[in-house]
Amino acid sequence: MKRAIGIIMAAGMAAMAVTGCGSGSQTQATTAQTTAAGGETTSGETSAPAENKEAQVITFWYNNTGDEAAVYEKAISEYNASQSNYKVEGLSVTDAQKVIVAMSSNESPDVIKISNQTVVQYQKNGLLENLQPYADKESFDSSIYSEQAMNANTIDRNIYALPLDAYTIQMYYNKELLKEAGYTEPPKTMEEMYEMAVKATKVDGSGNIEVLGYPLFPYASARQELIYGFGGRWWDEDSNVTPDNAGILDSLNMNVKYRNQFGGKALDGFIGTANTNRYTEQDMFFQGKQLFRLDGSWLPTMMKNFNSTVDYGITLIPGTQANPELRGTSRYETDSVAVPAMAKNKDGAWDFTRWLCSQEGAKIIDLGTGNLPAVKALYDDADIKAVPGFTEFIDALKQEKGIQYPVMADYDEYISMINAALDTVYSGSKTPEEALKALAAQSANLK
Repeated sequence: MKRAIGIIMAAGMAAMAVTGCGSGSQTQATTAQTTAAGGETTSGETSAPAENKEAQVITFWYNNTGDEAAVYEKAISEYNASQSNYKVEGLSVTDAQKVIVAMSSNESPDVIKISNQTVVQYQKNGLLENLQPYADKESFDSSIYSEQAMNANTIDRNIYALPLDAYTIQMYYNKELLKEAGYTEPPKTMEEMYEMAVKATKVDGSGNIEVLGYPLFPYASARQELIYGFGGRWWDEDSNVTPDNAGILDSLNMNVKYRNQFGGKALDGFIGTANTNRYTEQDMFFQGKQLFRLDGSWLPTMMKNFNSTVDYGITLIPGTQANPELRGTSRYETDSVAVPAMAKNKDGAWDFTRWLCSQEGAKIIDLGTGNLPAVKALYDDADIKAVPGFTEFIDALKQEKGIQYPVMADYDEYISMINAALDTVYSGSKTPEEALKALAAQSANLK
């Protein structure tokens, strides 16, 4: 379960990012060995077979710690045992700046594990090796991955990383709360969802929200998935900014309508508490205080670990009455394995990258970390499907409706502008129309 803990939100709306979950974030176990000097963790060295003494050493840096670091070390051991040409030595490095500095020098690791969005950033700065020639040389079959997984790691028709696992968001719902509101089936459209949410919302005598019906928490999903369900897009397929998209406006108007009905102050109070308790035993959804929750595939395992008794279901994020085909649309991200441009042993790095992201290697990682597969053959793997919630999320992955982050130099600046604009909407200082008009003017020259 890799992403959950690191995406816990701060209480203030200004701190909310529209971007996806951070890398290396779901680990709840204790970290393995920590070096006093560099703050790095390892899960111990793996003894190579005697015949591997002359094998070429490949250094692999990953950003996982604790139990997840042990999973990566297990995969490394399996690879080392499978051949005698190379010996991979793994190291957990969580300091992103240290990775960048190393990649820019002759101290670069041979292989790194990063997010697909980081692949874009590193590639634009010339830090990554183009893997297309390696793939072409051996007629590498990239069709083993989903189309969206490969798209997430391909820039200008060249492969810069291979996908290791996948992330998407879908909708959880509390069956008991839904029944209390008078419904037996989850919504298929945003309009149905809104009607159910209003009926299910509970407030106390002082107007404080006790049960949140509408999924405005977490804000990252409200600012992405709720908008995607309306057909809204912050950027187009060519990575051009599109803040004046009609679907964005429709979504924001619905969000504001709910806020106005139950009070922005009451809603912010609920969300502030929800932020503090997110992914803990007191999580609002785990405690039965949310009807709908847009979240990732790790939630069922967390609920089980925290002994939550909530009877929940998982369904596709709604589309709209006008565009029901948008149902299930969500952000799509991958963990990716790449080779730095300054790597010393690029042939060996490619060999390990290809193996780790194969069906054999990826299954070890997916099961050990609780992440969804990017390799299509694992969609129907019995062990993968046995993970709670994975069947529903894999059904969503099969639809290939993932929204990916743009390839643009000014991405971080644009995200900051989006968040600032949305804060003005939720604070009531601007209408959605005013905020988006201002955002369009402000972002017009971004590239």
